[in-house]
Amino acid sequence: MILNNIDIEVCRKNIKHIHLSVYPPFGKVHVSAPIDTSDEQIKMFTLSRWMWISQKREEAQNHNIQPERRYLSGESHYYKGHRYRLKVNLDKNIAQKVYTKGEFINVDAYRHENVSDLMASWYREQLKIILEPIIIKWEELLNVHCESWEVKAMDKRWGSCSHAKKKIIFNTELCKKPLNCIEYVVLHELLHLIERTHTDRFYRLLETYMPHWENIKKQLNELPV
Repeated sequence: MILNNIDIEVCRKNIKHIHLSVYPPFGKVHVSAPIDTSDEQIKMFTLSRWMWISQKREEAQNHNIQPERRYLSGESHYYKGHRYRLKVNLDKNIAQKVYTKGEFINVDAYRHENVSDLMASWYREQLKIILEPIIIKWEELLNVHCESWEVKAMDKRWGSCSHAKKKIIFNTELCKKPLNCIEYVVLHELLHLIERTHTDRFYRLLETYMPHWENIKKQLNELPV
């Protein structure tokens, strides 16, 4: 549903009242409504709360967003939901690599200009390692098969699924999130192989396999990005 040029995500479920939520980091608006609620009722309710929605969207879009990374020693960076300090070691005579040690993400690089690319590659490869067993697990539980999947930088989504091609793309930034959040995104995208869009059936399946998915989704979107 689109209201005032904003995409409203609507989920009908077995509840008594309409609930509104606004999620960071992009101010996504979600409406949970009783199963028998009409589109017009949802529209009127949402418009009646528009000032509140606008305020919460503004807050969400400024919530827990890290300043632009300069990739200097001492900066905070995240990996699997944990906060690490960056430690950069510049030396033309060492092998370039990224690794964790204690509370630090260490980067050995020839020069500072290489650090951001080294970290991006490291996050991408680490996420592939994390994702593979989770995807296999949920493919078996859901009795579905993903023909291919990849990891790449994405601006506004944690993942996307092509139902026709059975191909899934995961956002590299997921590597910075807790494992339960990563697993939620995997389940969400694999369910699109069963149900292409966010229908009532899609959310019923999500509720069946991950009853606390809404809390996990909130955690995913509230953590620093």
